[in-house]
Amino acid sequence: MGTGAPAAGGFDVVVVGGGAAGVLVALRLATGGGPPPRVAIVEPGARLGEGVAYSTTQPVHLLNVPAARMSAFEERPGHFVDFLAGRSRVPHARLGAEFAPRALFAQYLRATLEALPAAAAPAHLRASATDLERDGAGWRVHLSSGAALPARAVVLATGNAPRRIPPFLLHPGARVVEAWDYEAVAAIPDGADTCILGTGLSMVDAALVLGRPGRRGHLMALSRRGLAPLAHAPGGPPAAGDVDDLLALGVRARMRLLRRRAAAGDEPWQWTMDRLRPHGQALWRSLDPAEQRRFLRHAVRWWDIHRHRIAPDVAARIARLRAEGRLELVAGRLRAVTPHPQGGSCLHVRPRHGLHEHTRRVDWIVNASGVETGIELRPGTLLQAMRARGLAIPGRHGLGLACDDAGRVLDRRARALPGLFAIGALRIGDLWETTAIPELRVQARGIADAIRAGAATVR
Repeated sequence: MGTGAPAAGGFDVVVVGGGAAGVLVALRLATGGGPPPRVAIVEPGARLGEGVAYSTTQPVHLLNVPAARMSAFEERPGHFVDFLAGRSRVPHARLGAEFAPRALFAQYLRATLEALPAAAAPAHLRASATDLERDGAGWRVHLSSGAALPARAVVLATGNAPRRIPPFLLHPGARVVEAWDYEAVAAIPDGADTCILGTGLSMVDAALVLGRPGRRGHLMALSRRGLAPLAHAPGGPPAAGDVDDLLALGVRARMRLLRRRAAAGDEPWQWTMDRLRPHGQALWRSLDPAEQRRFLRHAVRWWDIHRHRIAPDVAARIARLRAEGRLELVAGRLRAVTPHPQGGSCLHVRPRHGLHEHTRRVDWIVNASGVETGIELRPGTLLQAMRARGLAIPGRHGLGLACDDAGRVLDRRARALPGLFAIGALRIGDLWETTAIPELRVQARGIADAIRAGAATVR
């Protein structure tokens, strides 16, 4: 895997972002047959394959699905399990059913990159992309280092960005860390009382670390509904389900039907959700815009906790923290954070079903409020620069970027831009289900195929 300065004459493909999505694109470009294109991955981090999800080194942070579903290549479903088997004496069949530490998945992606022949390996350029402009039939990517990379094609694989706490809610002395800053979370003092803003998957990550044995501080997790992710059930359904009867229904009717299905059989309700798993994008795209807005207003949180489940061992640890009184889930809205006379911060919270504001003192706040889906609010300058140039518009309902079915980015006139693609979180408005490995690897393959097929037209 190459590093260092840009190659003379630029690259065939520049991938912006070196997390899982960017690495999957690079792997597909390198293994698609024929002469491999010259690929650069623009990523400021020292290690590829990590991004937000897989940069943690905490062994308690596990994958949210069994290892058997995490291969980088859909046609080689045992690829990740084979990697694990090479590092473990656990039987192969058992490894596939286990929820491996997320850090191992990052190691797997890097090992897969490092196994590429030297001629096919991407270059890793440690910088951020700050701007993008047309350059004849191709593109020019401007970097924070001051360099500008000519490229035939560009793939935006920028991953997730954290949703910020509105600054007007906080006082200047509030001690706040981001849930995705795993080292900063782990460094919160053992005796500190902590509020975790959000009750989703990032809350679970923070609670596992802050609720470690021997720690004395109390944890409060706050969100509007106070709903936490649910657990996987052992095993799974023998086959994917049929969703034809759901596609014509609106959000309310779908939820009623799914509840009846889950209650009708002797199997776990999780299996009902697992049967929907391959059809998530079809279910989203079959809703008209009004029904999609209804889903986003009323159903999305219920969908999230049932769809994005956690490993049974993780769920048991969270349940144990709650039973011991060390973790409290609170449903309410944060109104303000003010200085507390005894030090720390005073949270002003309006309970979900209450009329009167409550106050709570905490030492630290962990921002686990979720993913920023509006491109105008995401950190960095690249997407804003693209919008200013007319090279991008928001996706449906202001979510992510607008793209065509092949992942090509649409400009301000809603025209697909040749040689400019997006993958993963940036396609949430159009696809909804777009950030998990099964979706990312399909998108990566499609983008790589499209780049190779269009090589003659974008030179």
